[in-house]
Amino acid sequence: MNNEREKAFIDFLFKKKQWIKASVLANHFGVSSRTIRKYVNAINLKYEKKTLIVSSNLGYKLDYYTYMEYGARNSQILDKPQTPDERMYYLLNQMVVHGEGVDLFDLCDILYVSMPTLENDLRKSKAILKSFDLSFHREGDLVILDGVEQNKRKLMSHIFYEESNNKFLNLETIEEFFGYSLGEFKQKMIDILSSYNLYVNEYVIGNILLHIMISTYRIKNHLNIHSESIEVLNNKREYKAAKEIAKFIESVFDVIYDESEIYYLTVLLVGKTTILRQDVLNKENLTEYIEPKQIQLVNDILKEVYENYMVDLYDDQFLIRFMFHIHNLINRAYHNRFSKNPLTQQIKYTYPLIYDLAVFISNYIQKEEHITISEDEIAYIALHIVAFLEPKKSSNKKITVTLIYPEYYNLHKNMIDTINHYFGAQVEIQKVYKTIDIDYKKIDTDLVISTVELNIPLETDLIIVPPFLTEREIDNINNKILNFKRKKEQFYLKKQLIQLFNPHIFYENLYLNDAFEMIRHIGKGMVRYGFVNESYIDDVIEREKMSYTVFNNNVAVPHSMHMNALKSSISIVINHKPVKWGESYVQIIAMIAFNKKERNLFVNIFDNFISIISEPENVEQLIRSTDYNTFINTLASLMG
Repeated sequence: MNNEREKAFIDFLFKKKQWIKASVLANHFGVSSRTIRKYVNAINLKYEKKTLIVSSNLGYKLDYYTYMEYGARNSQILDKPQTPDERMYYLLNQMVVHGEGVDLFDLCDILYVSMPTLENDLRKSKAILKSFDLSFHREGDLVILDGVEQNKRKLMSHIFYEESNNKFLNLETIEEFFGYSLGEFKQKMIDILSSYNLYVNEYVIGNILLHIMISTYRIKNHLNIHSESIEVLNNKREYKAAKEIAKFIESVFDVIYDESEIYYLTVLLVGKTTILRQDVLNKENLTEYIEPKQIQLVNDILKEVYENYMVDLYDDQFLIRFMFHIHNLINRAYHNRFSKNPLTQQIKYTYPLIYDLAVFISNYIQKEEHITISEDEIAYIALHIVAFLEPKKSSNKKITVTLIYPEYYNLHKNMIDTINHYFGAQVEIQKVYKTIDIDYKKIDTDLVISTVELNIPLETDLIIVPPFLTEREIDNINNKILNFKRKKEQFYLKKQLIQLFNPHIFYENLYLNDAFEMIRHIGKGMVRYGFVNESYIDDVIEREKMSYTVFNNNVAVPHSMHMNALKSSISIVINHKPVKWGESYVQIIAMIAFNKKERNLFVNIFDNFISIISEPENVEQLIRSTDYNTFINTLASLMG
């Protein structure tokens, strides 16, 4: 079992934090249950007295306390690069650090690998170097990195993120790597930015600190950048802040920041900071800070979002914050200075629909501004939308309640106050009956809460409570509300979803070279049966190139960013063996096509559908389907 597979196996168990059946693990990693047992034995053999992975009739589970010890022990065992990717990043780092060249024979001795292995790592590094507009040339056994200093620093930053395996750069990580105490330095930098009415959030401040430390390291080694004139930025507050920060850097690290270095820092601040006091902004004075063209761009985007997804993002405060974010994003893109995002995967998997909205927005910006937007930047856009939409969710989906509380000194008012206090965000009391002599057939709310037993059958859920609610009854009501909401969502999903499938576009064991060949093949079938036209296939490929639609390394959900289907439908592929999809492997492919008239259906079912079909336990059941009917029946059972 190689180290890369071992890490993936342990990480999967750690994230689940529960018993996982061997068959589920086998399906997820594309191996047999027997191989899973071998994995577990091999990992546990590394420990003399403690078991990292425990087993029972429920499956396998990670022992948390042993895992914490494993982290420290593993870092000692694997000090030297082990995997091909680790070796490649080590090689790249050596090439950046040693500008005069790196001796390949010396590297072979250090890494304990053969020359052919290292040559292969070197070939693989070309793709990464190309993405930073860098290359290398050979002089005998020496490998020498070619390219401008700015790009070498960007590569150093990229390597740092990859080797630290943590996109969220806390202070400790940077301090440990560079050997400086940076707490006071960080606070002083924040104070300087604040004095120029500039704000930087915790997600990107680590990136700025890393930039400064890399620049300082390179300057100390007489590796300065050479860039164009700074005059176009002279009047910007970011330039003035950069000059003051540069003076502070010089005093702390004993280096000289020339105009080119100040320009480089200014560009970084332009993309990663925003105005501190946004409360003074309004629609009238926005043009003092943001170009009219960009203001119009954001307004056009919100209009397109509503027309395509029926999601209303119009709100003055959101609009202002969002405009500043897009303004900074475009600036970063023009200077190829994208922000790392520690929440990218979490946002992508937790909020699939909102992430999809962010992809749609990013694609629109790319075309209008002729720039490229990374997945991390897409996730930042999604984060803004999540912050705006999530608080509205509870108020939009309140459960309606009828309260039955026979008259007794107006005690029903206490009950109303208690329910509103504990559940006001979730329920709305629409009717109150102070007698039991009522026409129960007229009750049409979602729930009935009653202080007396009702011997008449109701068509809605009933909760019997005492006249005064205790903590136990409050818990019972809460559980009833949660169960009702889950059943209601499942019933709606099941009803709407099943009608979208069709046996003509159901496939089993379809294996092609890559995601795009799969999309073309599935798309042709959808065209043949009149669900979409030919252009739909290109639209799906365009969306997939923005960000692969893989969830839980199990399921791909390719779809167009436009509701341009002739007829709403979902084509399903069930593969008993995983098929490569981008950097992942999947066993279920659900290619979704929606007609614009039914875009509200897409919005309502997208998140829930992905949640159901991407769970490893559900995937295991679904891939057992041997035909269309079995798949539909299994999916229906999973939806309750």
